[in-house]
Amino acid sequence: MKKTNLIIILILTVTFGYSQERKGAHQLEWEAHKNNVEILHKKQSTEDIIPLNKTKSEQKELSAAVFGYLPDWEYNKSAPQYFQYDLLSHIACFDFGVFITDGSISNPSGWPWTSMINDAHTNGVKVIMCVIEFDNDDIHTIITNTAVKNNFFANVKSTIETYNLDGVNIDFEGLYYDDRANNINPFMSELTDYIHTNIGSDQEISFAGPAVNWGSWDLPGLASACDYIFIMGYGYWWSGSSTAGPVSPLDGSTYNIARTLTDVSKGYGTVTQNNPEKLILGIPYYGRKWETAKQKEESSVVEHIGSKTFSSAQSESETYGLLWSSKYKTPWYTYQSSGKYYQVWFDNDSSLGLKYDLAVEKDLRGVGMWALGYDGSRDELWDKLREKFTVTSIHNNNEVPDRIKLFSNYPNPFNPITTIKYEIANPDLVQLNIYNLIGEKVAILVNDYKVAGNYSVELNGSNLPSGVYVYVLKVGSVYKVKKMVLLK
Repeated sequence: MKKTNLIIILILTVTFGYSQERKGAHQLEWEAHKNNVEILHKKQSTEDIIPLNKTKSEQKELSAAVFGYLPDWEYNKSAPQYFQYDLLSHIACFDFGVFITDGSISNPSGWPWTSMINDAHTNGVKVIMCVIEFDNDDIHTIITNTAVKNNFFANVKSTIETYNLDGVNIDFEGLYYDDRANNINPFMSELTDYIHTNIGSDQEISFAGPAVNWGSWDLPGLASACDYIFIMGYGYWWSGSSTAGPVSPLDGSTYNIARTLTDVSKGYGTVTQNNPEKLILGIPYYGRKWETAKQKEESSVVEHIGSKTFSSAQSESETYGLLWSSKYKTPWYTYQSSGKYYQVWFDNDSSLGLKYDLAVEKDLRGVGMWALGYDGSRDELWDKLREKFTVTSIHNNNEVPDRIKLFSNYPNPFNPITTIKYEIANPDLVQLNIYNLIGEKVAILVNDYKVAGNYSVELNGSNLPSGVYVYVLKVGSVYKVKKMVLLK
C-alpha cells in the first residue's frame, strides 16, 4: 500500500512538474518566427557603428532602467522607427545562437543592425546582445564542457568588441534541474568575471530568469553571479491553460507578479529584500486569445488560438469593448463570432502602470518588456513609461513641460474613481470635460486658467452608469481626446 501511494505521488509530482515547465514566451515566439524571418541581404559595415555616448547615457532623465528585447522579426519590420529612445536605457538584440560543437555564435537576421545601434548609442541607450538556447542537452554542454564554454566566452567578447555593444544577456531556458542547482550559477559568474576583466566593468552581464522557481533554482546565487536578472514576468496563463486568463496577473492567482517578487521559495523574495538593484521586472507587450465555452470571466477553454501583440489586441478591444478583471488587475475582452465565444487577455497602460508601481515600491533596478515593436505605432505604453519613470514627471512635478499632453486615465476601466493627468507648456485657459457616447456632457473636471505645469484630477463616477466615456482636454485652441470605461 505504501509503495503504491509512493508511485502515485511520484507520478503526480512528475506530471505537475512538467505541466509547469512549459516553453516560455521567448521560445514560443522564436519558434513561430524562426523559419519566416526575412533575411536582409544588404549588410551595413561594422566600421559605421559608433560607441555608446556615455555622457548622454549618464544624463538620461530615467529614474530606473527600461530594458526592452528587440526580436529580429520586429527589427526587420522596421519597429525601431517608432522607438522613443529617451524612454529606453537598454535594447537587447534577440537572438544570437550558440553552436555546441565549438562555442561559435550565430547572428540575428539582418545583422549588423547598424542604423538602430547608432540611433540607440547617440541617445545614450545601451545595446545588449541576447544569446539564446532552449535545448536542455545543448545548454548542459555549453555550461559544463570547458572547451565549448571557453570558446563561447571568447566569441561573446569578440562580438561585443566588433559591434561596439554594451553587454550580453543570457536567455537559456529549459535547463535540467541539476544544471540549475549546480552549473548555471558558476557559469554566469565565470562569464561575468571574464567580460569585466577582458573588456571592462561597465559591460553588463544579465540573465533572463523564470517567473516562478519550479525547482532547483538558486535565485539569490544567480543574482550574485551576474550584474542583474531580467525576470520574465509573463506566461502565467499559457497556450495549454484550461481557462482563459492573463499572461501576467498582478495578483489573484496562485502564482502572480506580486508573489514572484515576494515569495522566498518560489520567487525572488530574498533578492527583492536584500538586493533589489539586481532585478528588472519584465512585463508583456502581448496577450493570448482563446475560444471559450462561455463569455464570462474564467470561462473554460475550448481551443487556444494564439498570441496577440498589444497593438492588435488594443485595436480590437476598441471594437468589442474593454473589460477589467478586478481579481487579476488586467484588461480583457470577449466577443461572439459564428456562434463561438472568444476571449483575449492582454496588458494595457493601466495594468502595466500597476506593475510599474510595484517595481518602484520594491526599489527594483527597473522594468522591461517582451517585446519592443509589439506596440506598433501606438503611444499609450510609451506614455505610461514617461509618466512612471522620467525624472521630470516623478521628482519635478512643477517643472514646465514642453508640450500639451493628455495621459491615459488610471485605472482604466475604473469603478468608481479614476485619475486623469495632463500637462501644459504655457499659461492658458484649461477645460477638461467628460462626455458619454451620444455627446452629452456628464462632468466638468476643470474650467480654469492654469500656469504651465503638470496636473492631476480625479473623476468620481459613482453617479454615472457603466459604459464608455470620452474625456476632452481643451487648452486654448488645442484639443486632446481619450476614452475611458466605467465598469460597475
